[in-house]
Amino acid sequence: MRWVFTPDEFTYVWSVETGLDRRPYPIDMAHRGTVRSENDWEKLKLAERFRRNSDPDLTGALTLCARNDVTTLTVSGDRYTPEGRAEEPILAFGATHLNWGTVLVAGPCDVTVIACHARRVPQHLVAAMGAAPAGRLAPMREPRAAVLYDDPNNWGQSDDAERAAVFRKALHRPIDARGFITVTVAPEEPMSPPTRHRTWLDFTDDGRYLLTTTADLSLTPVTDTALHTQLARLAVIR
Repeated sequence: MRWVFTPDEFTYVWSVETGLDRRPYPIDMAHRGTVRSENDWEKLKLAERFRRNSDPDLTGALTLCARNDVTTLTVSGDRYTPEGRAEEPILAFGATHLNWGTVLVAGPCDVTVIACHARRVPQHLVAAMGAAPAGRLAPMREPRAAVLYDDPNNWGQSDDAERAAVFRKALHRPIDARGFITVTVAPEEPMSPPTRHRTWLDFTDDGRYLLTTTADLSLTPVTDTALHTQLARLAVIR
């Protein structure tokens, strides 16, 4: 099921259905609304149009997003043109619990709420990022310090230094989009893993990669399908 709201409508519906004023990150970075005067607000007749629990499916979808114990996935990023960063960011939020899933996607003029099976949540989040082919470079993995070191010449002329320089050069290419993914699994469960973080990069005239940062940096080309699978694995969605 899918519902599409204006920013004003979503801000009101979220508050009424969840009892919360603050929307989940990164949806809270989107416009809250455009109405500025009390007269214009009254014209929207939000209280009449969106009574609490008038649509139980919508109530359930939003309530899932407001819970503190569910698994959450966030996507936040930007698109770029030759002139610079595009005005509207990429903002999406997913919540899953057992078989249930909800996705919120904030666009420039609306907020979309999607109720779906938990297994579909990663697919909707990748769709919010926009389709992109997998990058054409082979996977890379190098020590983070070697790639990010201020003066690569200090590492000497070695095979390790050359590989780090190739990695560094790959990261400095022009991009069409870039953003961050976080996955938090059942935070109230004592055995849950820590929040995982990933960066996605869509390089101009190449394709999409997933960047993982630990003691090493890993840059891996990913198709949309592979990214769905990766997110589902990180979120322990079965």
